[in-house]
Amino acid sequence: MKRRGMLVTFALIFTVLIIGFFFPSEQTTNQTASSNEGKSAETNKKQLTVGLLQTTSHPSLDEIREGTIQGLAENGYVEGENLTINFQNAQGDQNLMNTMASSIVSEGADIVIGIGTPASQALTNVTSDIPVIMAAVSDPIGSGLVTSEEEPGGNVTGVKNQAPVEDQIELMTAILPDAQTVGMLYSSGEDNARAEAARAQVAIEDAGLDLKTYTVSNTNEIQQMVAAMSKEVDVIYLPTDNTIASAFNTVVSEADRYNMPLIPTVDLMIAQGGLATIGISQVQLGVESGRMAAEVLDGKDPATFPVYIVEGGEQLINVEKAEAIGVTIPEDVLENSRIIEPEEGGQ
Repeated sequence: MKRRGMLVTFALIFTVLIIGFFFPSEQTTNQTASSNEGKSAETNKKQLTVGLLQTTSHPSLDEIREGTIQGLAENGYVEGENLTINFQNAQGDQNLMNTMASSIVSEGADIVIGIGTPASQALTNVTSDIPVIMAAVSDPIGSGLVTSEEEPGGNVTGVKNQAPVEDQIELMTAILPDAQTVGMLYSSGEDNARAEAARAQVAIEDAGLDLKTYTVSNTNEIQQMVAAMSKEVDVIYLPTDNTIASAFNTVVSEADRYNMPLIPTVDLMIAQGGLATIGISQVQLGVESGRMAAEVLDGKDPATFPVYIVEGGEQLINVEKAEAIGVTIPEDVLENSRIIEPEEGGQ
Protein backbone atom coordinates (compact mmCIF):
# COMPACT_ATOMS: atom_id res chain seq x y z
CA MET A 1 0.00 0.00 0.00
CA LYS A 2 2.78 2.37 0.85
CA ARG A 3 4.36 1.79 -2.52
CA ARG A 4 1.06 2.44 -4.24
CA GLY A 5 0.52 5.65 -2.25
CA MET A 6 3.95 6.98 -3.20
CA LEU A 7 3.25 6.30 -6.85
CA VAL A 8 0.00 8.25 -6.65
CA THR A 9 1.78 11.16 -4.93
CA PHE A 10 4.51 11.28 -7.58
CA ALA A 11 1.88 11.15 -10.31
CA LEU A 12 0.05 14.15 -8.81
CA ILE A 13 3.27 16.17 -8.47
CA PHE A 14 4.22 15.35 -12.05
CA THR A 15 0.79 16.41 -13.29
CA VAL A 16 0.99 19.77 -11.46
CA LEU A 17 4.44 20.44 -12.90
CA ILE A 18 3.26 19.64 -16.42
CA ILE A 19 0.26 21.95 -16.08
CA GLY A 20 2.41 24.73 -14.64
CA PHE A 21 4.93 24.40 -17.45
CA PHE A 22 2.44 24.48 -20.32
CA PHE A 23 -0.16 26.77 -18.73
CA PRO A 24 1.59 29.51 -16.70
CA SER A 25 -0.55 31.69 -14.47
CA GLU A 26 -2.18 34.79 -16.01
CA GLN A 27 -0.26 37.05 -13.61
CA THR A 28 3.06 35.51 -14.62
CA THR A 29 2.14 35.78 -18.32
CA ASN A 30 1.13 39.43 -17.95
CA GLN A 31 4.27 40.28 -15.99
CA THR A 32 6.45 38.60 -18.58
CA ALA A 33 4.65 40.33 -21.46
CA SER A 34 4.86 43.70 -19.71
CA SER A 35 8.55 43.18 -19.04
CA ASN A 36 9.18 42.22 -22.66
CA GLU A 37 7.23 45.24 -23.95
CA GLY A 38 9.24 47.55 -21.69
CA LYS A 39 12.49 46.04 -22.89
CA SER A 40 11.31 46.27 -26.50
CA ALA A 41 10.36 49.94 -26.15
CA GLU A 42 13.63 50.69 -24.40
CA THR A 43 15.58 48.87 -27.11
CA ASN A 44 13.76 50.71 -29.89
CA LYS A 45 14.41 54.06 -28.24
CA LYS A 46 18.11 53.31 -27.89
CA GLN A 47 18.35 52.65 -31.60
CA LEU A 48 17.09 56.12 -32.63
CA THR A 49 19.32 58.35 -34.72
CA VAL A 50 18.90 62.05 -35.51
CA GLY A 51 20.61 63.51 -38.55
CA LEU A 52 21.54 67.14 -37.87
CA LEU A 53 22.69 69.32 -40.78
CA GLN A 54 23.85 72.91 -40.19
CA THR A 55 24.13 75.46 -42.98
CA THR A 56 27.28 77.16 -41.71
CA SER A 57 29.08 78.22 -38.53
CA HIS A 58 28.16 81.42 -36.78
CA PRO A 59 26.94 82.10 -33.22
CA SER A 60 23.23 82.27 -34.13
CA LEU A 61 23.09 78.89 -35.86
CA ASP A 62 25.40 77.39 -33.23
CA GLU A 63 22.96 78.42 -30.50
CA ILE A 64 20.01 77.04 -32.47
CA ARG A 65 21.85 73.71 -32.75
CA GLU A 66 22.61 73.66 -29.03
CA GLY A 67 19.01 74.55 -28.25
CA THR A 68 17.76 71.77 -30.52
CA ILE A 69 19.81 69.17 -28.66
CA GLN A 70 18.55 70.64 -25.38
CA GLY A 71 14.94 70.46 -26.59
CA LEU A 72 15.34 66.82 -27.56
CA ALA A 73 16.82 66.02 -24.14
CA GLU A 74 14.06 67.87 -22.29
CA ASN A 75 11.56 65.67 -24.09
CA GLY A 76 13.20 62.32 -23.40
CA TYR A 77 15.78 61.92 -26.17
CA VAL A 78 19.24 62.28 -24.70
CA GLU A 79 22.40 62.02 -26.79
CA GLY A 80 24.58 59.17 -25.55
CA GLU A 81 21.72 57.49 -23.68
CA ASN A 82 18.91 56.71 -26.10
CA LEU A 83 19.90 58.87 -29.03
CA THR A 84 22.72 59.07 -31.56
CA ILE A 85 23.24 62.40 -33.33
CA ASN A 86 24.87 62.42 -36.76
CA PHE A 87 25.94 66.08 -36.98
CA GLN A 88 27.41 67.64 -40.10
CA ASN A 89 28.21 71.28 -40.96
CA ALA A 90 28.46 72.42 -44.58
CA GLN A 91 30.23 75.72 -43.75
CA GLY A 92 28.15 77.56 -46.35
CA ASP A 93 29.17 75.33 -49.26
CA GLN A 94 25.98 74.38 -51.13
CA ASN A 95 27.53 71.46 -53.00
CA LEU A 96 28.95 70.08 -49.77
CA MET A 97 25.59 70.62 -48.09
CA ASN A 98 23.84 68.49 -50.72
CA THR A 99 26.45 65.75 -50.32
CA MET A 100 26.12 65.82 -46.53
CA ALA A 101 22.32 65.65 -46.74
CA SER A 102 22.56 62.54 -48.92
CA SER A 103 25.10 61.02 -46.56
CA ILE A 104 22.93 61.62 -43.47
CA VAL A 105 19.95 59.98 -45.15
CA SER A 106 21.85 57.03 -46.60
CA GLU A 107 23.57 56.27 -43.28
CA GLY A 108 20.17 55.86 -41.68
CA ALA A 109 18.21 58.31 -39.55
CA ASP A 110 14.84 58.18 -37.82
CA ILE A 111 14.45 61.95 -38.24
CA VAL A 112 16.57 64.74 -39.76
CA ILE A 113 16.84 68.37 -38.68
CA GLY A 114 18.02 71.30 -40.81
CA ILE A 115 19.66 74.21 -38.99
CA GLY A 116 18.90 77.09 -41.36
CA THR A 117 16.90 77.31 -44.59
CA PRO A 118 19.56 75.96 -47.02
CA ALA A 119 20.20 72.91 -44.81
CA SER A 120 16.47 72.22 -44.52
CA GLN A 121 16.07 72.50 -48.28
CA ALA A 122 19.00 70.14 -48.89
CA LEU A 123 17.43 67.51 -46.63
CA THR A 124 14.00 67.73 -48.24
CA ASN A 125 15.61 67.32 -51.65
CA VAL A 126 16.97 63.88 -50.72
CA THR A 127 14.11 62.33 -48.73
CA SER A 128 10.34 62.33 -48.86
CA ASP A 129 10.00 59.54 -46.30
CA ILE A 130 12.13 60.48 -43.30
CA PRO A 131 10.55 63.29 -41.20
CA VAL A 132 12.36 66.61 -41.64
CA ILE A 133 12.33 69.27 -38.91
CA MET A 134 13.30 72.75 -40.09
CA ALA A 135 14.92 74.70 -37.28
CA ALA A 136 14.36 78.45 -37.55
CA VAL A 137 13.33 79.05 -41.15
CA SER A 138 12.09 82.55 -42.05
CA ASP A 139 9.78 81.64 -44.93
CA PRO A 140 8.81 77.94 -44.98
CA ILE A 141 6.27 78.34 -47.79
CA GLY A 142 8.35 80.63 -50.00
CA SER A 143 11.34 78.34 -49.50
CA GLY A 144 9.31 75.42 -50.85
CA LEU A 145 9.55 73.45 -47.61
CA VAL A 146 5.83 73.26 -46.78
CA THR A 147 2.60 73.97 -48.63
CA SER A 148 0.86 75.36 -45.56
CA GLU A 149 2.04 76.43 -42.12
CA GLU A 150 -1.18 75.15 -40.52
CA GLU A 151 -1.10 71.78 -42.28
CA PRO A 152 2.33 71.20 -43.89
CA GLY A 153 1.07 68.24 -45.92
CA GLY A 154 4.31 66.31 -46.37
CA ASN A 155 7.23 65.01 -44.34
CA VAL A 156 8.37 68.48 -43.22
CA THR A 157 7.42 70.69 -40.28
CA GLY A 158 9.33 72.75 -37.73
CA VAL A 159 9.90 76.25 -36.40
CA LYS A 160 9.43 79.51 -38.24
CA ASN A 161 11.89 82.25 -37.33
CA GLN A 162 9.68 85.27 -37.89
CA ALA A 163 11.53 88.36 -36.75
CA PRO A 164 9.35 91.16 -35.29
CA VAL A 165 10.43 93.58 -38.05
CA GLU A 166 7.70 96.14 -37.38
CA ASP A 167 8.77 96.43 -33.73
CA GLN A 168 12.42 96.60 -34.77
CA ILE A 169 11.76 99.51 -37.13
CA GLU A 170 9.72 101.28 -34.45
CA LEU A 171 12.62 100.90 -32.01
CA MET A 172 15.04 102.17 -34.66
CA THR A 173 13.01 105.35 -35.20
CA ALA A 174 12.76 105.94 -31.43
CA ILE A 175 16.55 105.72 -31.07
CA LEU A 176 17.39 107.54 -34.31
CA PRO A 177 14.60 110.10 -34.83
CA ASP A 178 16.63 112.08 -37.37
CA ALA A 179 17.43 109.10 -39.58
CA GLN A 180 15.56 109.29 -42.87
CA THR A 181 17.35 106.92 -45.22
CA VAL A 182 17.63 103.26 -44.26
CA GLY A 183 20.07 100.96 -46.01
CA MET A 184 19.13 97.29 -46.01
CA LEU A 185 21.85 94.71 -46.64
CA TYR A 186 21.26 91.03 -47.34
CA SER A 187 22.40 88.11 -49.45
CA SER A 188 20.79 87.75 -52.88
CA GLY A 189 21.19 83.97 -52.79
CA GLU A 190 19.22 83.12 -49.64
CA ASP A 191 15.46 82.55 -49.75
CA ASN A 192 15.13 83.34 -46.06
CA ALA A 193 16.98 86.65 -46.42
CA ARG A 194 14.86 87.75 -49.37
CA ALA A 195 11.68 86.93 -47.47
CA GLU A 196 12.79 88.89 -44.39
CA ALA A 197 13.88 91.80 -46.59
CA ALA A 198 10.45 91.94 -48.22
CA ARG A 199 8.75 92.16 -44.82
CA ALA A 200 11.22 94.79 -43.62
CA GLN A 201 10.69 96.86 -46.76
CA VAL A 202 6.98 97.17 -45.99
CA ALA A 203 7.68 98.15 -42.37
CA ILE A 204 10.30 100.72 -43.34
CA GLU A 205 8.11 102.34 -45.99
CA ASP A 206 5.08 102.30 -43.66
CA ALA A 207 7.20 104.25 -41.16
CA GLY A 208 7.66 107.00 -43.78
CA LEU A 209 11.36 106.32 -44.29
CA ASP A 210 13.35 106.11 -47.50
CA LEU A 211 14.81 102.70 -48.28
CA LYS A 212 17.93 101.78 -50.23
CA THR A 213 18.50 98.07 -50.81
CA TYR A 214 21.95 96.51 -51.20
CA THR A 215 22.72 92.84 -51.85
CA VAL A 216 25.84 90.70 -51.84
CA SER A 217 26.38 87.24 -53.30
CA ASN A 218 29.17 86.19 -50.91
CA THR A 219 31.14 87.35 -47.89
CA ASN A 220 33.97 88.79 -50.01
CA GLU A 221 31.70 91.62 -51.15
CA ILE A 222 30.58 92.70 -47.70
CA GLN A 223 33.35 95.10 -46.68
CA GLN A 224 33.18 97.16 -49.85
CA MET A 225 29.39 97.18 -49.80
CA VAL A 226 29.17 98.40 -46.19
CA ALA A 227 31.67 101.17 -47.00
CA ALA A 228 29.54 102.28 -49.94
CA MET A 229 26.35 102.17 -47.88
CA SER A 230 27.84 104.20 -45.06
CA LYS A 231 28.25 107.15 -47.43
CA GLU A 232 24.65 107.00 -48.63
CA VAL A 233 22.38 106.10 -45.69
CA ASP A 234 21.72 107.09 -42.07
CA VAL A 235 21.36 103.60 -40.59
CA ILE A 236 21.83 100.00 -41.76
CA TYR A 237 19.18 97.37 -41.18
CA LEU A 238 20.17 93.69 -41.41
CA PRO A 239 17.50 91.01 -41.95
CA THR A 240 18.09 87.41 -40.89
CA ASP A 241 20.83 86.20 -43.24
CA ASN A 242 23.41 83.44 -42.88
CA THR A 243 25.92 85.06 -45.25
CA ILE A 244 25.88 88.35 -43.38
CA ALA A 245 25.91 86.61 -40.00
CA SER A 246 28.98 84.55 -40.87
CA ALA A 247 30.91 87.76 -41.61
CA PHE A 248 29.28 90.06 -39.08
CA ASN A 249 32.61 91.12 -37.61
CA THR A 250 33.48 92.56 -41.01
CA VAL A 251 30.17 94.44 -41.12
CA VAL A 252 30.82 95.91 -37.68
CA SER A 253 34.43 96.93 -38.26
CA GLU A 254 33.57 98.70 -41.52
CA ALA A 255 30.44 100.40 -40.14
CA ASP A 256 32.44 101.64 -37.14
CA ARG A 257 34.75 103.54 -39.46
CA TYR A 258 31.79 105.76 -40.35
CA ASN A 259 30.00 105.71 -36.95
CA MET A 260 27.19 103.92 -38.76
CA PRO A 261 24.44 102.43 -36.55
CA LEU A 262 23.56 98.79 -37.21
CA ILE A 263 20.10 97.41 -36.46
CA PRO A 264 20.34 93.61 -36.83
CA THR A 265 17.50 91.13 -36.52
CA VAL A 266 19.34 88.58 -34.39
CA ASP A 267 19.71 89.05 -30.63
CA LEU A 268 23.32 87.80 -30.46
CA MET A 269 24.49 90.48 -32.87
CA ILE A 270 23.99 93.22 -30.29
CA ALA A 271 26.84 91.92 -28.15
CA GLN A 272 28.89 91.54 -31.33
CA GLY A 273 28.57 95.22 -32.24
CA GLY A 274 25.00 95.98 -33.27
CA LEU A 275 23.27 99.00 -31.73
CA ALA A 276 19.82 97.70 -30.84
CA THR A 277 17.07 95.27 -31.77
CA ILE A 278 14.05 93.38 -30.58
CA GLY A 279 15.37 89.86 -30.85
CA ILE A 280 14.12 86.33 -30.39
CA SER A 281 16.38 84.00 -28.42
CA GLN A 282 18.20 81.69 -30.81
CA VAL A 283 18.45 79.06 -28.09
CA GLN A 284 14.67 79.16 -27.68
CA LEU A 285 14.20 78.65 -31.41
CA GLY A 286 16.35 75.55 -31.11
CA VAL A 287 14.57 74.26 -28.01
CA GLU A 288 11.23 74.46 -29.83
CA SER A 289 12.74 72.66 -32.83
CA GLY A 290 14.00 69.89 -30.54
CA ARG A 291 10.60 69.62 -28.87
CA MET A 292 8.88 69.23 -32.25
CA ALA A 293 11.41 66.59 -33.31
CA ALA A 294 10.72 64.65 -30.10
CA GLU A 295 6.98 64.81 -30.68
CA VAL A 296 7.41 63.46 -34.21
CA LEU A 297 9.61 60.65 -32.84
CA ASP A 298 6.80 59.94 -30.38
CA GLY A 299 4.36 59.50 -33.26
CA LYS A 300 3.10 62.87 -34.48
CA ASP A 301 2.62 63.14 -38.25
CA PRO A 302 4.60 66.03 -39.82
CA ALA A 303 1.90 66.40 -42.48
CA THR A 304 -0.61 67.57 -39.88
CA PHE A 305 1.77 69.05 -37.29
CA PRO A 306 1.52 72.86 -37.69
CA VAL A 307 4.65 74.96 -38.10
CA TYR A 308 5.47 76.65 -34.79
CA ILE A 309 6.03 80.41 -34.76
CA VAL A 310 8.02 81.91 -31.88
CA GLU A 311 6.50 85.31 -31.22
CA GLY A 312 7.55 88.38 -29.28
CA GLY A 313 11.14 89.24 -28.49
CA GLU A 314 13.26 91.17 -26.04
CA GLN A 315 14.35 94.79 -26.49
CA LEU A 316 18.14 94.89 -26.42
CA ILE A 317 20.52 97.88 -26.40
CA ASN A 318 24.31 98.07 -26.63
CA VAL A 319 24.90 101.27 -24.65
CA GLU A 320 28.67 101.19 -25.14
CA LYS A 321 28.18 101.03 -28.89
CA ALA A 322 25.76 103.96 -28.73
CA GLU A 323 28.33 106.05 -26.86
CA ALA A 324 31.12 105.03 -29.24
CA ILE A 325 29.24 106.17 -32.36
CA GLY A 326 27.63 109.25 -30.78
CA VAL A 327 24.04 108.05 -30.40
CA THR A 328 21.98 109.10 -27.37
CA ILE A 329 19.46 106.51 -26.29
CA PRO A 330 16.23 108.07 -24.91
CA GLU A 331 15.59 107.32 -21.26
CA ASP A 332 12.20 105.73 -21.88
CA VAL A 333 13.83 103.30 -24.32
CA LEU A 334 16.55 102.41 -21.83
CA GLU A 335 13.98 101.78 -19.10
CA ASN A 336 12.27 99.14 -21.22
CA SER A 337 15.41 97.46 -22.54
CA ARG A 338 17.98 94.94 -21.45
CA ILE A 339 21.45 96.45 -21.64
CA ILE A 340 23.83 94.14 -23.46
CA GLU A 341 27.53 94.11 -22.64
CA PRO A 342 29.66 93.92 -25.78
CA GLU A 343 31.82 90.88 -26.38
CA GLU A 344 35.57 91.40 -26.37
CA GLY A 345 36.36 93.12 -29.65
CA GLY A 346 32.64 93.49 -30.39
CA GLN A 347 31.94 97.08 -29.33
